[in-house]
Amino acid sequence: MTTLSLTEAPSYKTPNLDKKPSSLRYYQEGLHTVNEADWKLSIDVGDGKEYVLNYQDLLKLPRTTQLRRMVCVCNWTIKREWTGVLLNDLFKNIGAIHKIEKHHYLKQISIGTSDKGIYESWIDLNGALQRNAILAYAVDGKFLPLEQGYPLRFIDFGLYNYKNVKGLARLELVDNARLGHWEDLAGYPVDGTIKPKRYWSVDTRQHQFTAQAGEVTEW
Repeated sequence: MTTLSLTEAPSYKTPNLDKKPSSLRYYQEGLHTVNEADWKLSIDVGDGKEYVLNYQDLLKLPRTTQLRRMVCVCNWTIKREWTGVLLNDLFKNIGAIHKIEKHHYLKQISIGTSDKGIYESWIDLNGALQRNAILAYAVDGKFLPLEQGYPLRFIDFGLYNYKNVKGLARLELVDNARLGHWEDLAGYPVDGTIKPKRYWSVDTRQHQFTAQAGEVTEW
């Protein structure tokens, strides 16, 4: 795995990482074969203008590294050090920050595969911005492996993982939200907010309870 060039070495090493359940089985659209040389992120801000970033464009944007906990709807969670671009900074740097006030939702679309299609997810735009959602291209100081969403994964840490698209290819600002095909099949709610409940923490190797909805920050 290629080591990411950071100004500082990763400050956190995730304990018990080998105990994390495999996420490869959750690629309902199948495993894509796109590499970073061919990948592009398209951004539609709803005015007929489309912005396109390649992988090198993405790496030139303001970088953030954050230690935050993600939660799976199947009741496990893990804290890791994520590196990428804040959603807010993305819009600022493409000159479209003023567009976010005109829309209520953000639609994410995966690279997908020719035989199984794409994965789509609609989320509340203002909520994602307030929770410092990130477009992550590295984890624990290394570029994302395929399992974690290579080459780019959107992550809103206040939402369950099924709302956060792996292998991201496109973002759209839209006025309405709906269930994606795979969410509908699984019976998952369109909102996707993490619920107060007991979760198995992979990194601490114990069940722990969060009393508030949204991002888990107590442990």
